[in-house]
Amino acid sequence: MKTRMHICRPNCRRRSGFALLDVVIAGVILAIGLSTIFSITSKSLTLQRDGEVRVMAAGMLDNLLSEVLLEGPADYPNLHSSSGRGEFPYEEFEFRLQISDPGVGEPYRVLATVTHDTGRSFDCETLIAGKLGEEPDPIRLPQEPIDREARYEEAFDR
Repeated sequence: MKTRMHICRPNCRRRSGFALLDVVIAGVILAIGLSTIFSITSKSLTLQRDGEVRVMAAGMLDNLLSEVLLEGPADYPNLHSSSGRGEFPYEEFEFRLQISDPGVGEPYRVLATVTHDTGRSFDCETLIAGKLGEEPDPIRLPQEPIDREARYEEAFDR
């Protein structure tokens, strides 16, 4: 029976050291990559929430200015509150409207300000012409009746 003896060369220990060094470097690179991914994920969630707040604020500003346009800038303060807390889906916002009358023949200057619970404020300023006359808005009907079913069938047959 022959026994083989393993003779360790001088490079043997260095090679096993290289394997350990490779694992340590790979671990460091993995740690850096994971921390970067977590950082980017956190930043993207923050930016997404900020975008949601901006969209909601823009929607509330649009609703407020549409109401002023609908009611007329002269009548709006008598019909609605010019400041307060938003209703669904704008519960996280407070609003304030400033309507100034510049005089006869000039448009009203309307400033709408919306403030989020975080303290972030958004505003929009515009000019809105006053309603003319005392008559209520006329009922608008088409000159000819619209046959919606025929229009649908015509579009469907194409």
